[in-house]
Amino acid sequence: MAFGPIMQMNIGDLQIELAPIEKEKLHAFISPGLQQASVSKYLAIGGAPVLEDEQEWFEKVRTDKNAVVWGIWHREGSERRLIGSTALEGIERHPLNQATSGSLIVDRSYWGRGIASAIHKARTWYAFEQLGLVRLKSAVIHGNIASKKALEKSGYTLVYTERNTAFIDGVLRHQDNLECLNPADWAWSRWWGDDTPTESSQTARTATKEALAWARQNVVVL
Repeated sequence: MAFGPIMQMNIGDLQIELAPIEKEKLHAFISPGLQQASVSKYLAIGGAPVLEDEQEWFEKVRTDKNAVVWGIWHREGSERRLIGSTALEGIERHPLNQATSGSLIVDRSYWGRGIASAIHKARTWYAFEQLGLVRLKSAVIHGNIASKKALEKSGYTLVYTERNTAFIDGVLRHQDNLECLNPADWAWSRWWGDDTPTESSQTARTATKEALAWARQNVVVL
């Protein structure tokens, strides 16, 4: 695994496509993209990357057998514009099928348009119904409100808060660590075993089922 298959969806008047990243398009991540503090400050990447950094990242991703990565593209007719990326990383098969998820939209003109929520739903569907994963993990630094809300719409729920993980805008920030559980009966039973699911997990399970239903109806896999 490395890059994931093409998946298309309509979000309002936007046609969004998840597809492999093209190396010659990497400049979209840095110009201005990640060279803006407003885009990168919650990512803890330590400074403004340049094209060579993104090219190095691309080569690591291309050969990573424990990750599935997509570019986020805005398609208009035959033209495509790279606006971000999303991934399932650190995929584990033992003792439990799980991975860490993440997304980034580097073009600020696309923020607040429902793209992140839709991407999370499509990625969650692929993780659970195509890869057979049981659990997805993610993390959000406090202050990144939009990212947390987008994750919660797909059924991510808080597991624990790690204190003082970042220093942003003159303030020490905590980090919320979240999980999304595969709501299918076989996976749900495997995760919980003889334990009783928490109330918050039951609520999140309903949200995840709704997210998967949305993806089945709205995401086209080419």
